[in-house]
Amino acid sequence: MRKAIWTALVLSFGLAPIFAAAETKKLDPTLFDAILKTARNYAADRNLIFYCLRKNDEMMPFLYAGVHLDIAYALQLLRASGADERQRAELIEAVLRNVRSVSRDEQDTQRDKDCVAADVDKSIAQLKGVGAPLFMRPPFEKLKP
Repeated sequence: MRKAIWTALVLSFGLAPIFAAAETKKLDPTLFDAILKTARNYAADRNLIFYCLRKNDEMMPFLYAGVHLDIAYALQLLRASGADERQRAELIEAVLRNVRSVSRDEQDTQRDKDCVAADVDKSIAQLKGVGAPLFMRPPFEKLKP
């Protein structure tokens, strides 16, 4: 019995550095920069969606919840790909620092044109264009298991 315990203890100490190395690996910096750029573009698209649907009181809570869920799933992908805490925090910052809430009464003719051009309702329904979730945009496909 003692021999088995000592063997397990020795093996666990021998394998600990391997597991520690796996936990501390970072994402490729070039890939991570592309991920942050995508996160900022996603935030800009969300701003347009918030503007376009600002008068739809029933939809607004779900739009904010969608941002939350998109970030959560993107963080899972990053974690599974070896991103450290700092990188995951930078992703959150890239989105939340750039997402803006809009007033129901806000008016902007250029953004009104952008709403029509982006076909926001259809885009959200099909999860394409400006309605694509963060984790469905390139380069996140490189992180999927």
